[in-house]
Amino acid sequence: MSTQPLLLAIDVGTSSVRCSLWTVDGSPVASSQAQQRLAFDGDGQADANAVRQATERTLDVCLQRLRAERSGQIVGVGWASFAMSWLGVDGSGKPVTPVYTYADPLSGDYARRLRDDLDGAGKLLDTYQRTGTPIHTAYAPAQLLRLAAEDAARLARVVTWQTLSAHLLAQWTGARFAPISSSEAGWTGLLNRAANTWDEELVDRLPLQPDKLPPVHDYAQGITGLSAEYAKRWPELVNVPFFLAVGDGAAANIGTSCTNAERLALTIGTSGATRVVVRTDGVDTINVPPGLWVYPVDSHRRLLGGSLTDGGSLYTWLRRTLAKENNDQLLAEATALAPDAHGLTVLPFLRSERSPGWATAADLTISGISAETTPAHILRAGLEAVAYRFRLIADRLAPSLADGAQIYASGGALQSAPLWRQILADV
Repeated sequence: MSTQPLLLAIDVGTSSVRCSLWTVDGSPVASSQAQQRLAFDGDGQADANAVRQATERTLDVCLQRLRAERSGQIVGVGWASFAMSWLGVDGSGKPVTPVYTYADPLSGDYARRLRDDLDGAGKLLDTYQRTGTPIHTAYAPAQLLRLAAEDAARLARVVTWQTLSAHLLAQWTGARFAPISSSEAGWTGLLNRAANTWDEELVDRLPLQPDKLPPVHDYAQGITGLSAEYAKRWPELVNVPFFLAVGDGAAANIGTSCTNAERLALTIGTSGATRVVVRTDGVDTINVPPGLWVYPVDSHRRLLGGSLTDGGSLYTWLRRTLAKENNDQLLAEATALAPDAHGLTVLPFLRSERSPGWATAADLTISGISAETTPAHILRAGLEAVAYRFRLIADRLAPSLADGAQIYASGGALQSAPLWRQILADV
């Protein structure tokens, strides 16, 4: 058996869980990969147990291949998880809520009320700058207010709040709860980014006791030791440190080497985002541009950017709605069109708007349809609309970028759509 040191990577996304093995110099061990599809409900929520089982099955396959191929020894586990994720557990660590996510469509009224309350008190802008996040349904504050108003009994059962990755780690190590990284904490909308602690002033306005919040640490803090059940299942991981998960956006930047102001990362998966890593050298004095957000990566770096709820999800919806089975022909016809030759204006919001307007009531709108409009026109107009949303974000990020900064685009949706890559390059 090879003694080559390997790193195990876990990626818990909104549409799938992936597991892969890498050498310490970043080379993939290509045959040791596994993928498991996930399904979230129409309320933007997930079942924690279902995600745990999917993640564990994916890990099983990855480790089985490692055993069969004897390709090395795992020395560390790093992972990324979709952000935001947030769930409550009881005193034994069992989930008592669904996994709440950034795709929540239910908390719009509560976000507006909290925003109005903060604005009336002259605290809205200060709260935005302290947390680095706007008041929106994509974050925990509005979701907690909705839970308190509509399901107070469930809220009362929560002993500790966790991110999804922290909950999985607690289950595997036999703990009731686990700490979370400052990266994931920032995505909840509850973190004071300068102090790297939960924001007391905002928490005081919410139905949330501070002692129910988990500890926040740098992602590099490793947790070692599995419960007896999982030690038997995964003996390769018994004495291996599990590093705290980072938000998927931070991982996307790091994975594409977009770790400084010279590189701007653009990612389109189910959702989409444009981000730049800004060094702070331990002192976070970043002024968040209107409509954007900033999250910690670690104690010396921040992730500044903007996000779209609908990226690849809009592309998938358009193809499914317009073409049914003949997607290749639809894409070919859209590719043959000249830019903006369709006469359409599209607001690409299947599930409300995030950056830069954060309009919780925004809907998908297609304006300018005539008797000559074809499915290809609508598809191309939709892809162009998303591209221009990215341009809006990039323009607001420009002051934080180095002169001549390059854009690095990635994501599953782009891999399958050469037309979209060209549109983004043109815009």
